[in-house]
Amino acid sequence: MCALEVYEVRPGDPVVDELIKLGKRYSRFLGMMPAGAYWEATYKGGLLAARMNGRPVGYALFRLPRNNQIALSHLCVSSDVRRSGVARALVNGIRSRHSSRLGIRAKCRDDYNLNPMWEALGFQARGTAIGRGKDRSRMTVWWLDHGHEDLFSFLAEPEQLSSEPDLLEAAPDLDILMDLHHTEAEDTSDQRSHVLLADHLDGRLRLVVTNGLFRALAHLSEVQRISVEELASHYPRRVAATAEAEAVFAQLVQASASTGWRLSSEEEGDLWQVAEAVASDVGVLLTWDDELRERFTSLQRTVPALASFHVLDPDHLVTHLDEVARAWAYQPARLQGSDYDQIRAGADDEPQLLEFLDANSGETRDELRGLLRRLAREEVPRYLIRTGDEPPVACYAAYLDGQVLRVPLLRTAGHQLSDTIARQLLWLLRRDAREHGARVIDISDRHVGGVLCRALTSDPFHHHGDHWYAWVIPVCGGSHDIGRASDEARRLVNVGPGPLLHPALPPHAAIEVERSLWPAKLTDSQLPHYVVPIQPRWSGDLLGYPIQLTTRPVELSLGREQVYYRADDARLTAPARVLWRVSQGRHTSAEIIGTSFLDAIDIDTPSRLHAALKQYGVLDLQMLEKLANGRPTIQALRFSDTEIFRRPISTSTYDKLRERHGGPKAFYGPQPVKPELFAALYRRGTA
Repeated sequence: MCALEVYEVRPGDPVVDELIKLGKRYSRFLGMMPAGAYWEATYKGGLLAARMNGRPVGYALFRLPRNNQIALSHLCVSSDVRRSGVARALVNGIRSRHSSRLGIRAKCRDDYNLNPMWEALGFQARGTAIGRGKDRSRMTVWWLDHGHEDLFSFLAEPEQLSSEPDLLEAAPDLDILMDLHHTEAEDTSDQRSHVLLADHLDGRLRLVVTNGLFRALAHLSEVQRISVEELASHYPRRVAATAEAEAVFAQLVQASASTGWRLSSEEEGDLWQVAEAVASDVGVLLTWDDELRERFTSLQRTVPALASFHVLDPDHLVTHLDEVARAWAYQPARLQGSDYDQIRAGADDEPQLLEFLDANSGETRDELRGLLRRLAREEVPRYLIRTGDEPPVACYAAYLDGQVLRVPLLRTAGHQLSDTIARQLLWLLRRDAREHGARVIDISDRHVGGVLCRALTSDPFHHHGDHWYAWVIPVCGGSHDIGRASDEARRLVNVGPGPLLHPALPPHAAIEVERSLWPAKLTDSQLPHYVVPIQPRWSGDLLGYPIQLTTRPVELSLGREQVYYRADDARLTAPARVLWRVSQGRHTSAEIIGTSFLDAIDIDTPSRLHAALKQYGVLDLQMLEKLANGRPTIQALRFSDTEIFRRPISTSTYDKLRERHGGPKAFYGPQPVKPELFAALYRRGTA
């Protein structure tokens, strides 16, 4: 009897090389995967190996995205040991390590005829998708539930099950475009770009073309141009305003000249590809040109427009796709301290509101004009989100109808910060609803667009008919109390009762319930609670308290997701809920000022953490290295959805509540607190 062992592969384990070879052997079924993706997964706990009598015979490569699911990219078993329980052992290994997540999602082409295998492993077909390859093969979306399905009715919709919060758009250069349509033997160098066609990238990466590609065709013959134009027609086209692209190109040329770089006509073509992609709000230019990537790095230091843009080869993009997509889609650093604000729109602003026409969904100009004028007649407030004299980047209209906040208009413009602003708008609506006593947010705009649809799905809002609903439950209590309040809210808009909530929910499930019912706080779940001390200078930047000398619009400049760096220790676990305790300062008293979800804890070197999380924009690499104080690693606490208390909790008030409920006396570092003490502090702070 062969001994089967499944274990988590750690960084530096030489077995990774064997697993890479195994994956390449079956790449026809698995899709191509860069070697770096395997090594990167070891840092994130996303690679399990199976071995029999010491020999590697299979592996599971997976991700842990922010939607609290598990995304299975590869499930690979050597052909000589199939039907020996290896696949089941790998799946069970994932489940046992991440049982509090909602379940495992996988996608598989139907023509592989593996449906019986997925069913035997306990997966259920929950939707369909189209493969990314040239043949556009049909795929099935498979789902293995972890027993929390009854909590989340939104998972019943296959298109939401298949989606993730961050979708990155990337533009391939001319050579990669040609590679993607090369169909010769797998061992040709042209096949290296095919990592971009792997099915596991569906819903995470969209390839597009820009005018920069067509500028690069000038040196080709007419026959070659026609061929490339035909290939480009297979991809969505992103067109930038000519003036914007020319302005970025001029900056690139000027920065190149300042470094003594004399441009050839081909190099000017490269810069045009960068300029057109940046001006089109595309996140990445893909190229195998090492020289271009090196030159771009030097240009990025001096050209502000390139701050969040990337020039990458396909291998690096696929390996670090989550980080690049998150950095591109959500850039709170760009809003902190910015001039973005909400302005009430008047009659003279109708032309600007009309710019939010959603022609892609069939909306006509007369339809939008009619909606805007009806809202004006009914005196429904309409708002523009803008900065300075720049065109507005978003608009919305909202009014209170009893305990329902009605939102008949909600739009974002095509903009580099569209995803960030979309999430901020939804957060603003939740906070406004709570402030005014609303229990439901009802978004009835049928033309919200793709960016907002992604944000609504991940927030999460509930899609019912032509409406998106969110339940706003200001209850800090047990699952029974919160479930009852949720059903009362749903009755306000004639939606059936919600899922039954159970006590002792595991942490990931509890977090999802609370996100969907924010600001609800479950006090009978397994979610741990901590008080985390923070210095006033960091709380001012991250939390907006104490108020800084340079003020910022709270609704938009306070990011929903942020990072707090601290020394590496083992006192915290995630997911969890944290209370922030501002330390005694020159102008501040020690007090507990608010609470956040602690989503994840990343432990790594300062340089790796900075590269992955710099978009959150608080500390630079030099400060992180100083924080490490000679130690090899530090902690990055990723937290979200911060609530600042109306009444900060003073030390004397905390001591009184601590005597009643029990709790730590001193805070020399993060300290766990009981749910009863958290509830008492929260109720006092939000009274």
